[in-house]
Amino acid sequence: MASEETEVQNISAVTPVPDWLRGLIRAVRREAIQPKDARVKSLWDLLRQRGLLGRSLWLRALLRRIWERGLPARPRPRTTRRTIRLLRGWDILPVTSVRPTAGSSVSVSIQPQVTLKPVRPVIVRPVRPSTPVTIRPIRPVTVPPIARAGARR
Repeated sequence: MASEETEVQNISAVTPVPDWLRGLIRAVRREAIQPKDARVKSLWDLLRQRGLLGRSLWLRALLRRIWERGLPARPRPRTTRRTIRLLRGWDILPVTSVRPTAGSSVSVSIQPQVTLKPVRPVIVRPVRPSTPVTIRPIRPVTVPPIARAGARR
């Protein structure tokens, strides 16, 4: 959580980000949002103005759901990360580069997106050689004609 706090603070350090956007990201992270929140409408209008609203159906559905129903107060780290990643990709939020300053230590941990599983040994068995298959020709079938009992006229 602390790294997410500094992430929002670092956003404003690079380029000015509107306070309503920082507040909306903070609210999506863990606070409750009332239906018809003005910050959601502002982000919707900004995305529509730049022609980005249709590029992510997920974000569009999220904003519409927040606008209609609001959000309860609970932690939402994945939603926050995905929203920030989209907004950074569209240059709405600046990409922050964390630079250590004098007197501060920054530890960076790189975590893989996919959890790695340990490798298990496998017994390799040779494949049997294929045996040739003989194909016999099909004989034509003769069907005797059906005799009718009585011809109708």
